[in-house]
Amino acid sequence: MKYLFLLAHPDDEAVAAGGTIRMLANQGNEIIVVLTTAGDKVGRIKEFRKSCEILGVQQFKILKFKDGEINNKQVWGELELQLIEQVETYRPDVVVTFDHSGWYFHLDHVGVSIAALRAVQHAKHKVQAMAFMLFHPPGIKIKWPYVYQKKLPITHVVNIKNVLKQKTAAIKAHASQTMSFLPMLKMGLMNKEYFQLVLATKKGKMWFNKSEVFKKV
Repeated sequence: MKYLFLLAHPDDEAVAAGGTIRMLANQGNEIIVVLTTAGDKVGRIKEFRKSCEILGVQQFKILKFKDGEINNKQVWGELELQLIEQVETYRPDVVVTFDHSGWYFHLDHVGVSIAALRAVQHAKHKVQAMAFMLFHPPGIKIKWPYVYQKKLPITHVVNIKNVLKQKTAAIKAHASQTMSFLPMLKMGLMNKEYFQLVLATKKGKMWFNKSEVFKKV
């Protein structure tokens, strides 16, 4: 199967779904990562290449939007059109992106999430399934409980314990970034990655529910 991850910045692939990507690659699936920005720091593309190598990503592409500057006009216009182009070019079976909260309300993440959903809906190529990545670190006291829900719409969980070393290595490849997630990984608090199946054909739903990687909740 072919999986297309539509993300915002270098390091999103490692932090948000590094374990899942590595497990899917281990099973022989084709993994493509498209970033909307290059992170706009010297060296980040090189770091991204290294991370992709560690995670088993076969293809990647970086669009030319500016880090921290994705706006509503782009989301409903040029960004949506460019993501439609990616879906039609790569013709994936499954598209994966952030949920509409953008994990922690990062506006680039939110914008990519909205534009990706619209791209999947409007592209001529019809995917079998689309999933949102959800941020759900168990055991961590949430600073703003009125913002972060205690119960998320999780439909599938990926246990990444067996590929935690690769995920950690991919995160560390982004040496220019401050990785606040690493202590949680070391404490065993992020041994799982969480997803919401938001769109699926009958065939796509069957794939997810019978998957050896994605376990239905």
